[in-house]
Amino acid sequence: MSAETEFNSTVHIPQAPSSDWRRLTLIGVVLALMFYAYGVSKTCVVGITPTSALGWLFTYWGRGGEYAHGYVVPIIAAGLFVWLWRRQLAGEALNSAASGLAVIVVAAVVYWVGVRGANPRLVASSLVVLIFGLILYAGGWRWARVLWFPCAFLVFMIPLNFLEPYVSFPLRIFVAHISTGVLQLMGLDVYQNGTGILSRAGRFAPLDVADPCSGIRSLVALMALTSLYGYVTMDRGWKKWVLFGSSIPLAVLGNVARITTVALVAQGFGSDWAMKIYHDYSGYIVFSLAILSMVVLGVMLNLQYRDILHRWIHEEVPGPVLRRREKPRYP
Repeated sequence: MSAETEFNSTVHIPQAPSSDWRRLTLIGVVLALMFYAYGVSKTCVVGITPTSALGWLFTYWGRGGEYAHGYVVPIIAAGLFVWLWRRQLAGEALNSAASGLAVIVVAAVVYWVGVRGANPRLVASSLVVLIFGLILYAGGWRWARVLWFPCAFLVFMIPLNFLEPYVSFPLRIFVAHISTGVLQLMGLDVYQNGTGILSRAGRFAPLDVADPCSGIRSLVALMALTSLYGYVTMDRGWKKWVLFGSSIPLAVLGNVARITTVALVAQGFGSDWAMKIYHDYSGYIVFSLAILSMVVLGVMLNLQYRDILHRWIHEEVPGPVLRRREKPRYP
């Protein structure tokens, strides 16, 4: 063996960094920038106090029951991410997609517009877009197709209370109108006045359908729940959308039931019992009934009606068993 050959066999020339290493380095830099942009930089305002985007979200989540579901949304999204990864992506190779960089740029633009326009919801929304862009860039379209739902589910952590002035009042009118009609069918002498329900005989004090009773606040939580339940349990895309769309009528019907029963309690036991005792706990009861209705609807959607009908039509009924007549035996 020559000296040159021996030298080449013992000395390893360092290779240039691979594309995977460059990709992981870029992702690490982006994650560090994400921590600064959303957790440290004071880009949002709560009242007159500057805070970060995550600080703004935590402040809204802690204000009351209508936003408290925001605490569990990131936890559920992370659990879905792990569940889908173990079920469909374990051992799947990472194939970077250059289009992920375009999504990351879009997220950066949305973030900049939100900061310049002092719109915290745009800033928080850019985080959802950025997470999806990172998944697409790092893993490719295969990973993005599998993990799109956990990313989309994060939208429910963003408070949508800005819709209340546009949606809440029409819902209050609608709920009051339907509840009045139901009470009249039951024989109660009541009438509607705007968002209020009044007794002609003065059996109870006027009941006003306030913003929490319109359904807009329970609607967001119910939409998140139906989307999660439909994604996990439904086997077809159209079934998932039907179940997701049912959250709107379920929330409205639940609040109609709540207002109707409050009026019935006020009619029978007085306004103090209705407003000070029953009203405070009726929301939990009605929401539980809405969840039960969602589960029943999901079971109905998953039933194989064709198979059931086929078995019902072609079911074979066994005929009577005929015994052979035995010949008489003579001694």
